[in-house]
Amino acid sequence: MTYKNIVFLFLLLNVIEVSAQNSVLSLTPEELPKMLFGSWLNDRQEPVLIATSEYLIFNNKLWYYNNIYTFSNRIETANDVFQIECSNKGEQQSIRVYLVDDGSLYFEKDITNPSEYLIKNKENLDVLPKSIPIKWYDYKDVISITKEEILFNEKPFILDFFVATKITSLLVGYNNGSYSLFKIEEDLEGSFLYYSGRKFKKETFFQKYFVHIVVLVVILTLILVYLLFKWKITLSKKKEETKRKFTEIQLKSIRSQMNPHFLFNALSAIQHLINKGDNDKANYYLTEFSQLMRLTLDKSEKVLVPLSYEVESIKKYLELENLRFKFNYSIYVDFKIDVNQVEIPGMLVQPFVENAIIHGINEIEGYKDLSVEFKLKENHLLSVITDNGIGINANLKKRKTGGKRTSYGLKLAEDRIKLINESHNTKAKIKVLDRSEIGANLTGTVIEIYTPITY
Repeated sequence: MTYKNIVFLFLLLNVIEVSAQNSVLSLTPEELPKMLFGSWLNDRQEPVLIATSEYLIFNNKLWYYNNIYTFSNRIETANDVFQIECSNKGEQQSIRVYLVDDGSLYFEKDITNPSEYLIKNKENLDVLPKSIPIKWYDYKDVISITKEEILFNEKPFILDFFVATKITSLLVGYNNGSYSLFKIEEDLEGSFLYYSGRKFKKETFFQKYFVHIVVLVVILTLILVYLLFKWKITLSKKKEETKRKFTEIQLKSIRSQMNPHFLFNALSAIQHLINKGDNDKANYYLTEFSQLMRLTLDKSEKVLVPLSYEVESIKKYLELENLRFKFNYSIYVDFKIDVNQVEIPGMLVQPFVENAIIHGINEIEGYKDLSVEFKLKENHLLSVITDNGIGINANLKKRKTGGKRTSYGLKLAEDRIKLINESHNTKAKIKVLDRSEIGANLTGTVIEIYTPITY
């Protein structure tokens, strides 16, 4: 038997002896010593007793006061025995506590059993530990605990008292004139809350952050969709840019094939004049030729050029060719067209003018006529080259039977129109018509080139 137990028994015998000489005194809860109120722990730091002026908690149950007795005709704060009779929902319980002036007490859950030595818990917190204000779940309901209340099935309990240890936590909630006990224990399987005979498990990480997870998933999904969309646009732009550059390279390649073809014809004309001994015309031809080459070189790096450039180039070219082949020609530009704003693929019209001269009017005798027109039609720039030569049908037959080399002009122009449409998403086109199909007494060819006003 320990020293404290011996002291307790000695004091208890004195109390019993005194009580035999004195009458028993009946008390109210408010008359109990204030040092009794609070939470009391055993040597394992488990909460064994909670006492307030409204209720007691022991045996994992909440009890209300019925009768309180002291075995003395006086009320002291220590060294006195109090017998308390209490009940809850028809169940009766009687306990006995003996306060010791060193701040401890002996507590008998059952008067017939030896007392348990308890120490006052002096670490009552003002704020619930972070592990407690969360949600607790059982198979169908949820208990939500906040810093100020406990919510169960939409029934709020105002937090009245709590004690929290490493092993067990007890919370008392008040609602509609009565108190309820909530007990939280932790074991190897996890943390659990016990209330009214039911067991609730601490919320999982997924349950706790369900809304956050859903929001995060939605945000990540939107970001992913945005990045995929942006990546697709970037990929598409890159693809279009690559395609555009490839197209421009192809256009430059086509133009490099076209320029030597024209240069050959122009130099042939110069040679012809020199051979004839016509030095004045040869010099003039060389001057016009140099100016035309300068116009061509100035714009050689551009796929699209102002219409004014194309008109000037055609005019220079016709002047040069007219020195070698005598013919009438005219250039007409609709006054509605701003030649400095409207663009056209460089040297697109010139090859058709060249073909009209070389393979058209040069094949006939007598009056030779060539016209070049630029008009607006259905939101397109319409370039029309008309000659009174032998016509496209007769020219094609002549080439087949005569074995002459086929001109690259038309094929190259058609390839350029195709690439321009792919690069700029336009609907440019070329139409070739024999004038005999328009009227029986007409000869020659009409070339119509449709290009966009804007690209």
